Amino acid sequence: MVPPGRAAAIGVRQSPQGLAALDAGSAVPRRCLGIIIARKSIVTKTGDGGETGLLYGGRVAKTDPRTEAYGAVDEAISTLGAARALVKDRGRHAIILRVQSELFTVGAELATDAAEYHKLEQHFMIVTTDFTGRIEREIIDLERRVPLPDAFVIPGGTAAAAALDVARAVLRRAERRIVGLQQGGQLRNPEVLRYTNRLSDLLFMLARAEEGTAVKPLTGRRLARTPAAPARTRPAPRRRSRA
Repeated sequence: MVPPGRAAAIGVRQSPQGLAALDAGSAVPRRCLGIIIARKSIVTKTGDGGETGLLYGGRVAKTDPRTEAYGAVDEAISTLGAARALVKDRGRHAIILRVQSELFTVGAELATDAAEYHKLEQHFMIVTTDFTGRIEREIIDLERRVPLPDAFVIPGGTAAAAALDVARAVLRRAERRIVGLQQGGQLRNPEVLRYTNRLSDLLFMLARAEEGTAVKPLTGRRLARTPAAPARTRPAPRRRSRA
């Protein structure tokens, strides 16, 4: 994920994806939201010792629970990009692109120490109920239009659907890491967990929409178990009485 750099330091309120849009191929300074940002190499060598810098909260080990959480979110953003490259429907394409942007906001929250959360609120957007509510409305809309199988879905109906299912699985892992932060008292905004939980449901529905009616998705069978009939015993043969 792209660090906020100079913009956050001077108190400019913006979304994290703003700085991610810098032209990486340009050697001249670029203007972003009215700020001149000098080009720097992405090679800093500061992580060679196994540490990394949080957005707010100093340096921590790369195995820190917060690093694991926002790292998983970063993976989800990338896997969603692979899915978006395969999606042809303009509406679903736009939803995935917006979700990628929103996950940058999630990552910024996870990359902030709980004691420094007020600084994040001053300079960046945070996850709100609007994020979650929009996801829920999109799920309801898809449920009305997309028929769902009555069994477990085996991913792979189409390339785009399979990529969305991979992104969903990665996001589920990120959600588990976020739960760990919550249990450790490091999650200041509970809406982050609600949003990621709801988002995985949306990705499931988007994958099913991508499969559509042209491809019948493979489903795992649910076997109906019936109790075994009791064993039948043969009656003992009658002995004939002698006259």
